[in-house]
Amino acid sequence: MQTVKRIILTGLWMAVIFGCFAWEPPKMQCIKLMNNNQRIKMAWSSNGDCIHFKTYYFYINNVLCDSLSGYSSATQSYNLCDYGSQDINNIPVASEYFCYIVAVDSNNVSYYSDTIHSFSITVTPQAGNTMAYLSWESPASTFDASWGSTFDIYKKRGFEEDFPPEPFASVPNTQHGYTDTSDVCDESISYQVGISHFYMSGSFQTQCPFMTTIGTVDHMVDSTSPAPPVLDSVTVTANNQVMLGFHETDPYMSAFIIYYINPNGTIPLDTIYGQTFWIDPAINPTYDTRLYRIATMDSCGNVSPMTNNQQQNMVLHLQGTDACHKTASLQWSAYTNLVNDIHHYEVMLSSNTGLSWTSVGTTTGTSYTIENLSFNQDYLVYVRVVNNGETVTASTNRVSFEIAADEAADFTYIRSVSVIDNEYVRIRVFTSGDTLPFVSLTLQRSEDGVNFEDFRTQNFLSGIANYTFYDSLADFTRKMYYYRAYVLNSCGAEVGHSEVAHNILLHGENNAQNNYLTWYGYDGWDGEVSHYYVLRKVESEELFNTVNEVAPASTNSYSDDISSMYESGSKFLYYVEAEENMNSYGFNETSMSNHVQVIQPPTLYLPNAFRPLGSTNKVFKPVNSFVSNDSYRFSIFTRAGECIFITTNPQEGWDGRINGVLAPLNVYVWYLEYKEPDGTIMERTGTVTLVK
Repeated sequence: MQTVKRIILTGLWMAVIFGCFAWEPPKMQCIKLMNNNQRIKMAWSSNGDCIHFKTYYFYINNVLCDSLSGYSSATQSYNLCDYGSQDINNIPVASEYFCYIVAVDSNNVSYYSDTIHSFSITVTPQAGNTMAYLSWESPASTFDASWGSTFDIYKKRGFEEDFPPEPFASVPNTQHGYTDTSDVCDESISYQVGISHFYMSGSFQTQCPFMTTIGTVDHMVDSTSPAPPVLDSVTVTANNQVMLGFHETDPYMSAFIIYYINPNGTIPLDTIYGQTFWIDPAINPTYDTRLYRIATMDSCGNVSPMTNNQQQNMVLHLQGTDACHKTASLQWSAYTNLVNDIHHYEVMLSSNTGLSWTSVGTTTGTSYTIENLSFNQDYLVYVRVVNNGETVTASTNRVSFEIAADEAADFTYIRSVSVIDNEYVRIRVFTSGDTLPFVSLTLQRSEDGVNFEDFRTQNFLSGIANYTFYDSLADFTRKMYYYRAYVLNSCGAEVGHSEVAHNILLHGENNAQNNYLTWYGYDGWDGEVSHYYVLRKVESEELFNTVNEVAPASTNSYSDDISSMYESGSKFLYYVEAEENMNSYGFNETSMSNHVQVIQPPTLYLPNAFRPLGSTNKVFKPVNSFVSNDSYRFSIFTRAGECIFITTNPQEGWDGRINGVLAPLNVYVWYLEYKEPDGTIMERTGTVTLVK
């Protein structure tokens, strides 16, 4: 009883001194041997007590090999709960390893984890070092749900730096042996076996690999012929060389053997080391083809069978060019035995000698016609075949060509669209016909500027560049008509389409004693419009006269003040004329609009007396403003009805004489007839007294 008391008191005394209770140390979970058994990765699980430890000491075979301490500062902190594994270098040399952790708390009290024991592997060469038999221990007597269901087997050949991350084989966790066949020649092979272990670390489930030691066997020998390689493609390079591309199906092959097939059999051409392509120096791919097969050889000299299906380079031929249609026709030899079969052929075109390429079309056949080419342009073309999945391609030789044709110089230019004498529209067209023959020239017409229809066609006239068309069907006083032209070249193709030009549509209206004119600007000139002339003709004039000059705009207008022209009649006739700046063809044109008539309403006043011998009011006539000459008649009668004066000139009156003799003082009758702007004939009558 005294002994028990002493034990209890001692425990209480220690608790008082150290101010703590017993903490649960970390629990060992996995060991992984690495770097040819020179490094160990230890994995453990922690619980909530880990926050009380300041240092972990790692022991391997009772030798202190490493330590890990918690860290804290003003900016960052972490504790040993953040850790779950540690890589330990420079471990003791041993055939087996016992690992544990000593955790030390803040009172320097040590707590020991459980001890975990490595499980070993034994590798035994068999059958003349062509195979290796692996056997290994089990890390547990039985496997519950916390263990993986398989053992994963890893292999590292002598020329590899480390084990691959993925296993090359797996067996059930009830199996503890495996036989591997060598795939190297006179090389060592190292093996390691592992199993996954699942455990809780705090509130999280995690996993670690529990690995055996590393077992190695030297001077392994491979006596198995490798599988045939894959001949991916036989292609032609940018500098016109035939190149084979291939890859092995078995890893770590030493060499590829290249064969070609001729009527005498299969002939070896070359053996390639350290690369997966080969260029045939003895073939001109512009004309020749060869059938190829390949095989592989491993480091032990074992040679695979040749590839089952031979492949050959494609040869591309230019069948011809069609300058008229700007096309080039191609044909090529079919590709055979492409990996995953052929999906399509793709035609690649370059217009800058191969600096950049554009796909112009695809086909499943072995011919293609390239369209929409340009004249006098150097082209380079090749065809490539694409397999299903679009993972493998092979190309033909490059072929150069040019579409050379004079038709490229064909052009048309509408010099002018002009209304002539208000009777028809004249369209003048300038063409390349003085130097370049064509079949015909066609003028098109549209009423909306979008939808054009062929209107007139003229045949080519040798050496003639200028052609004139007349449109007498156009309602040019009410509509604007759009015109463009093209030629039918010697190939029968429509080329050289001109710009669009239209007639000038002039509108006019009366605004008090101003005649207001508006029109849309002329479009289509190469030299653009320099200015517009406004021309006017009154009833008393035979010819039009220029009244002003207007600067060009998209919508143009001009107001003509005619207040001082009341004796000129009621009808004012106008048109405008556009003048072009000198253009790049060396000429400047004019374009005339339709005629438009603006009528001023007439006004008249007649006095009731006049004095032929007086100083004023010596002639009797109507005071006319904007009265038209058309249908005008002014007459004087005696009271007996005798006509003694008549005129059709609105500006002429009676001077009071009859046949040159002054008429007697009396009352006379006048009669006036004139036409209103709407065409109505007006009649007026009255009397006037002649005073002496």
